[in-house]
Amino acid sequence: MKVKGSLLSSVQSFIKENFNTRYQEWVNALPEASKKIYTNAILASEWYPYEEGLIQPTTILARLFYNNDLKQAAWQMGDLARLSVLKGIYKVFALIATPQFIMKRGGKIISSFYDQADLCVGLERPKGVDLYVTKFPSSTIITENRIGGWVEGALEICGVKNVQIEITKSITKGDDKTVYIVNWD
Repeated sequence: MKVKGSLLSSVQSFIKENFNTRYQEWVNALPEASKKIYTNAILASEWYPYEEGLIQPTTILARLFYNNDLKQAAWQMGDLARLSVLKGIYKVFALIATPQFIMKRGGKIISSFYDQADLCVGLERPKGVDLYVTKFPSSTIITENRIGGWVEGALEICGVKNVQIEITKSITKGDDKTVYIVNWD
């Protein structure tokens, strides 16, 4: 599995923005294959190895800055990543589109960052949606929470308040899909 360079750039930006004085400590703690990625120019349009580019660096991030809390580290990184996707003209669009419409676009967005992932909207409610990740062959707690953080941040850009997300099924735990029950005020 591979991930887009723009996703890795968001990892780098997240660490620099939140832990700038310890950025080099994070780089030094990376395994060699990951270190090679993060000490060279990351090209936004290139595909990089999933494990070395995303999973291992996030695991190190969680160990160094989140007391090994992978869920919290990944969720917060996902929230920041929405800024890199929903910016410029897309941010204006997000501000005028319905939250349900933005969530429907999530399928196109996820497949532009993860080469083997599918996301779709299931049940829609006036103030909520159910999201299904139906394909993600190398799903981890990191990617499931990163996606959850992205969804929360994207909805906040849409102007909704009090976003609540519950993961009720998980590919990582052996279910056939990951289900996010998403509600807002």
